[in-house]
Amino acid sequence: MLFVGIASIVSAVYVTIVLAFRIILRDIDLKHDLVYRHAGTAVGCLWLSMDPSNYAWFQWIMEAVAIANAFSCHSMIVAGTKFTPVSLDGKVAIVTGANSGIGLETARELARMGAQVIFACRSQKRAEAAIEDVAKSTGSTKLLFLELDLASSKSIRAFADEFKKTKLPLDILVNNAGIHYYQRETTVDGHESMFGINHLGPFLLTSLLLPTLFKSKAPRIVNIGSCMMKVTTSIPFDDLMSKKNFNGITTYCWTKLANYLFTLELHRRYAEKNVVVNCVHPGLVISQIQDNMHPALAALAKWAHILRPLVQQTGSQGAYSPVFAATSPTLTGGNYIERGEVFEPPAHLKNEKMAKRLWEMSCNLTGWKSK
Repeated sequence: MLFVGIASIVSAVYVTIVLAFRIILRDIDLKHDLVYRHAGTAVGCLWLSMDPSNYAWFQWIMEAVAIANAFSCHSMIVAGTKFTPVSLDGKVAIVTGANSGIGLETARELARMGAQVIFACRSQKRAEAAIEDVAKSTGSTKLLFLELDLASSKSIRAFADEFKKTKLPLDILVNNAGIHYYQRETTVDGHESMFGINHLGPFLLTSLLLPTLFKSKAPRIVNIGSCMMKVTTSIPFDDLMSKKNFNGITTYCWTKLANYLFTLELHRRYAEKNVVVNCVHPGLVISQIQDNMHPALAALAKWAHILRPLVQQTGSQGAYSPVFAATSPTLTGGNYIERGEVFEPPAHLKNEKMAKRLWEMSCNLTGWKSK
């Protein structure tokens, strides 16, 4: 009995930490059924603790539920829903930032399914190491590196030209690469870095590759977003370069909203061409993007490194939703996806007017002439 009691207390504390962490970061909301179950169990255990002798049988039930909640919490909220593998033989996929984290694991799973995968990365050395790793784990020989720096429109255009020279088709584009800085920096094009790399770079890259994607029978575009977009309400169109007011967290949040709005506008414009485009929140994943957090947060994350796997997803788990969005045969476009399921974002974020305005301003800033 003592062991079960301790286990239930540990389970309850674990679920409390995970739920609080996820609710604060908008990864789940207060309406999630696990929140209700956990609250009910906590109240029941508290009530029983006042006089447990008369309700020993009920205490066993409550403690069993507390332990079950912990397992449910980890599988539903932390680990996420795994995709169903499909055959991608003959398909070609481009994954940006494929040398680490979510990008690497997404590339690995696409290769495992038979796709030829293009590793679109800045560093050739790191990309080649990633390719060697994926080749060993999947047996694939259809892996190729092409240099891409999303901070440079020149590099993006050069990448698109190099890809065209390969004469390969394109079936799947995963816009995965992104950054999070706590200090304001600028790209080589003079744009604020998070806006430039998280949105303008993928916008230009996608636009340049659309003609090739249109030739595919079932083209897919996956934009990696974040639940953090729910923290913001709009795009600061009067200060897109964050010259007036820069805050690392705030800017990151609205650039992730830009990923979703880009998805909406792509879907509105090109759904008739059979392009399925979706925005994916991969989960709260342990990745290198956290290396650029504010020093205080980075130090806290480092100190809590042992506990992070209990509350955050691994890179392979973070790939579940991107791979689902890239391969599910029943999935339609224009959606926001979390944990391998389609979720409805807050109504105020599903703003077509704001999406159109962002598209127009992105065209102006990148020099892309939209057709």
